[in-house]
Amino acid sequence: MLILINRVYLLATIFLFLIFSLKITTEFVYVNIFAFMSFIVYFLMLKLNTSMPIKSYSNRVAVVIIYTALAIFMEDFISYFYNDNYFMFSDTDAMLYHTKAVRMVQMPSLGIAIDDYLKDMGTDDLGMVLVLYPLYKLVESNIILNFFYLFVNLITVYSIFKIANNFMSQKYAFLSSVAYSLSSFVLFFHSTGLKESFMVMLTILSFDFYYRFVNSRNILHLILALIFMSTIMLFRTVIPVFIVASVGLAVLISGETKKSIKIIALVVFLVIFAVAGNSILAEIDDYTAGGIDGLIYARTIQGSIIGGLPFTYAVNVLSQVIGPIPTIISYKKVLTMFYTSGLIYRVLISFPFWLGIFYIYKQRVYNLYPLTFFVIFEMCGLIFLIDGLELRKAMPHIPMVYIVAFWFLDKYDRGLIDMKRKKEFQIFFYISMVILVILISYWNFR
Repeated sequence: MLILINRVYLLATIFLFLIFSLKITTEFVYVNIFAFMSFIVYFLMLKLNTSMPIKSYSNRVAVVIIYTALAIFMEDFISYFYNDNYFMFSDTDAMLYHTKAVRMVQMPSLGIAIDDYLKDMGTDDLGMVLVLYPLYKLVESNIILNFFYLFVNLITVYSIFKIANNFMSQKYAFLSSVAYSLSSFVLFFHSTGLKESFMVMLTILSFDFYYRFVNSRNILHLILALIFMSTIMLFRTVIPVFIVASVGLAVLISGETKKSIKIIALVVFLVIFAVAGNSILAEIDDYTAGGIDGLIYARTIQGSIIGGLPFTYAVNVLSQVIGPIPTIISYKKVLTMFYTSGLIYRVLISFPFWLGIFYIYKQRVYNLYPLTFFVIFEMCGLIFLIDGLELRKAMPHIPMVYIVAFWFLDKYDRGLIDMKRKKEFQIFFYISMVILVILISYWNFR
């Protein structure tokens, strides 16, 4: 099935680019060329890693580093060509982090710098300026952050591989990590001054060391998982809540967990909620702008509600279930073209992802429950907040989508999942692929 999805990806992406090529003008021609070339190279990387036997992972990792470095270099070049900066058409937030970090570096000490920052800023972006602070001590430029994100991507690749290797063959574990980490939308965030790359790494590391703890019972692994999870509080407060809820619920309903451990997990969960309950409720109040009415009013002002509230929620549900859905050509939001090719693949693997969800619960694969719960919790949260169309908001759970999707692909391609009606399933597969491509086309014609 993986080979078929890759073929569909090739044909569908060429088809979509040809259809919407009529929108291309000379205004952002380099962006269009880069978007198409990144698709070609990404497909070749998928094909080579899928078809060739993997004898040495170290050689493949070197290719990942070179690929990432070249993509970042080219995107920075394009950004500077059009905007005279390296913020990749994300000037608002990236420039804010940059200016705040520059100001902090000029202060006598880090403590004073943090106090000054918190006078007019919240803690949910503090993590990003703390990442920039030591880097800007060396060079006050976004370029050094891009260089740092090379190592962030390498850690993310390795951690995704480590997590996936708990559930599937080494080959598919490696493929899941490569398919995610070389996606155009992932490389795009490595090229900006935004916080998503580092935040996603922390999220992956939290799950990585949780699974290491489960396998080894080494308390150090649990401590490291808690440290990484706590650090995410400085980037997006709700993510650690989802992680704790996902792991806690998985432990409570797992048939393999002893009753004593379930009781301990429940007590720990209640203690955490009692301690952090007020903060959690305050965050919910902040996210909803004071309530549901405030949320709807805020989204209306932002222009996020189009065609009525029911239609808006339906679009957000669809976007989370299969997307975010890519925009092929856009001159209002140029940055969307940089991550088009990666999102097309993300849409296509929604098919094995949801089949994976089904079989995980059908076969009671308890060790995958935390990842699936985390994805579902964050999807539901984004849908409720009418943020389902925002790629930035969805980034923390997308790596888990790849892990679950490739878990199913691994089991199916090795014949470990028995389909009683194989011909009907094949027809269902092709119909699903066609529907997904039609949905992308419709989204771009709207």
